[in-house]
Amino acid sequence: METTKELDAFRKQIETIATHGVLSMSIALGLKLKLFDALAKVASEEEPKSARDVADAAGMKERYIQEWLNTMACASIIEMTKSGDKYWIPKERINDLSSSNSHAMVAHQLFLPIFGRVFDQICQVFEKNGPLGMEYESYTDFYRVMDEVSHAKHKANLISHFLPLTGLTDKLKSGAAVLDVGCGSGFHIFHLAEHFPNSNFTGVDVSLDAVISATQALSVEGKDLHNAAFIHSDAGRMSEEWTEKFDWVTIFDACHDQQRPDLALKEVHRVLKPGGVFTMLEINGTSNPYTDRQEIGLLSAYLYGLSMFHCLPVGSNSKDALCLGTMWGTKRATEMLKVAGFTDIQVVPTPFFAVNVLYLCKKAM
Repeated sequence: METTKELDAFRKQIETIATHGVLSMSIALGLKLKLFDALAKVASEEEPKSARDVADAAGMKERYIQEWLNTMACASIIEMTKSGDKYWIPKERINDLSSSNSHAMVAHQLFLPIFGRVFDQICQVFEKNGPLGMEYESYTDFYRVMDEVSHAKHKANLISHFLPLTGLTDKLKSGAAVLDVGCGSGFHIFHLAEHFPNSNFTGVDVSLDAVISATQALSVEGKDLHNAAFIHSDAGRMSEEWTEKFDWVTIFDACHDQQRPDLALKEVHRVLKPGGVFTMLEINGTSNPYTDRQEIGLLSAYLYGLSMFHCLPVGSNSKDALCLGTMWGTKRATEMLKVAGFTDIQVVPTPFFAVNVLYLCKKAM
């Protein structure tokens, strides 16, 4: 039985959570409206500025800007003068709060308003007689934000840190056939195709919108790339003509939210050449929430919550879905890879992708 002191501490915890929820929404507002950018442009510690100055720079209403500035300053996200009417961002934080280059966990605040838009639908999904799950198309903004969050991080590390772990750099230079399963907007394909013109890259995704977007980007942004293509396909039922076609198959954070990831992994094994390499970047977890809480701390609650509002609903939207969720973890993932046919499986830490882990698998000759 909890003591009065422990109950008071719990109530304080709930109060803090509510406060952080409001702050998360407020940070998301600042990112979307580029309010941090406007404040950084006009103000500094040596020359703090008023709400009117920031409103003029942002092209917004002064009174609303004042309330937002007060929210951020009271949370010590930004600073204010003792008179309480002028503000600035500490210079060390400006890059993290920039709308175009925000730190990953700062940018993650943008997920909260997105989840707010599907809140009532998620309530229905919870009901015993409610829908099985959610459609990918319900989360258009989620994928846009996810792209924004991951692009800068992956662009900085994909070639320099991630690729050396695979042992494929020389093969890609000489020429390889590569498949990206769950390619989304095609960012990884574009980045790799630019660096390795002798290799051919194919991206597949179950979302038609994602494939259309990637194909359009290929014709506009990647017009000099003749070694990339995008195909609308269910990863669990890929082309029969692809048997033993690819030297490297990869999945970036896109296995856990598939409805039948077991079938997708079996298909990956089928389309790999003997001796080919499969890499799967996934959220790091232990397959045990108690151990997750011990090893990952409060971030584990964030990851389970992210799963509850997105990954689990889209991965549960069929009667035969496995309903994995974000935190399926290394134990279950390794078991599923073995069932798919892989015997050479390594679980490799990726400190440059802090919340992830890499499954490095080779198909037997």
